[in-house]
Amino acid sequence: MISNPPIRFVFKTAYRFFGKTSEEIRLPFLGKNLKKSRMYFPESLYLSVMFFVLSAVTILWILAEAAVFIFKTAGGIEPETADLISVFVFAGFIFAILFIAVLFYFIPYFKAYDRKIKIEQQLPFAVNYMAAMTFAGIPTSEIFAAVSQNKLQTVYKELSAEMKNIELQVHVFGEDYPAALQKTANETVSPLFSDFLAGAKNTMVSGGSFQKFIHSKKHEYRSLAARRKEKYFQTLEMFSEIYLTVFLAMPLFFMILFYTLAPLSGPQTEQMKMLTYQIVPFLGIFFLLILEIMNEKEDL
Repeated sequence: MISNPPIRFVFKTAYRFFGKTSEEIRLPFLGKNLKKSRMYFPESLYLSVMFFVLSAVTILWILAEAAVFIFKTAGGIEPETADLISVFVFAGFIFAILFIAVLFYFIPYFKAYDRKIKIEQQLPFAVNYMAAMTFAGIPTSEIFAAVSQNKLQTVYKELSAEMKNIELQVHVFGEDYPAALQKTANETVSPLFSDFLAGAKNTMVSGGSFQKFIHSKKHEYRSLAARRKEKYFQTLEMFSEIYLTVFLAMPLFFMILFYTLAPLSGPQTEQMKMLTYQIVPFLGIFFLLILEIMNEKEDL
């Protein structure tokens, strides 16, 4: 499960200290999100790591407070200064505790959401590939096995991993294909993929034509992908207008304003420097980050 030796050591140590306590805690939403994100961590292990990190932060806070007290007692720093440092250290400790708790709470959720986006992006292409295989007369079981192959994981990514989960349930745990499809449909993070698996299962059980089912889904997902791409380009167009208005026109307006008011209020040198060398570059970098995040999610 974990191939990195240092991380494995941390996990083992965390579970050794906090495993029993974590096993008594029941958080249904955590187990659900861990399963959907395919992180493959038991709830108790995940909570043990969180408690381990919180304990490490607590120990660092105690050491920092002890160091401040020692310096204060030895006269190395003024008592008022030591008290102020102690307050800042305590505030930093509280912030770190809250940040770590929130981070561990949202990591499975964001991981699951990222998988959902990737699965739904790759589903139209995978269904198109499966439709071509059905027209070639390849059996349904071999089609699912083909999509789950390791060589296709670079193409279909998370979707291929979901298909591999179906193959594991069939060939390792002895499930039949309808049961494996239904189980994966219940566990997957993508409602669109869940609907596809449920439809495939119903087609198998009822003895319907899998070729017709795939053919209908191919056209449905193709139109869905076209609408998603059109919405993406509309969003880009909106951001380009915002960039021209806020990121370019507004700084230029203030530059002209400062230059115009110079005879009345004197040269606005500091304001011009801040606007030119700090605000404008920061706005440009911020806009590039937004575009980068959008491109990663859309994966065009």
